Amino acid sequence: MKVAVIGAGSWGSALAHLLGTAGNSVMLWARKQEVCDGINLRHRNPRYLTDAPLSENVQASTSYAEVCAGAQAVVVVTPSSIMRSVAETLKLEARIPS
Repeated sequence: MKVAVIGAGSWGSALAHLLGTAGNSVMLWARKQEVCDGINLRHRNPRYLTDAPLSENVQASTSYAEVCAGAQAVVVVTPSSIMRSVAETLKLEARIPS
């Protein structure tokens, strides 16, 4: 199953890893390209849980559209303070229905 995880903080990274070790193909959305690069090249989030390797089934992107393309499930794990703006942006950029 392809799963999109929106938010690459500690919780999002841990969840993406857990989903990846369960055999899912996981795309993780991060705000910063440096986080995506660390995850894609070294399978580590350079900002959160830095000592914990991530499943090789986890890839990352700064593009909502790329992360959500073909996803059978989308999990949003951003802070509540930005949840509304993330949901609005997802609806527009990734064409996630409301």
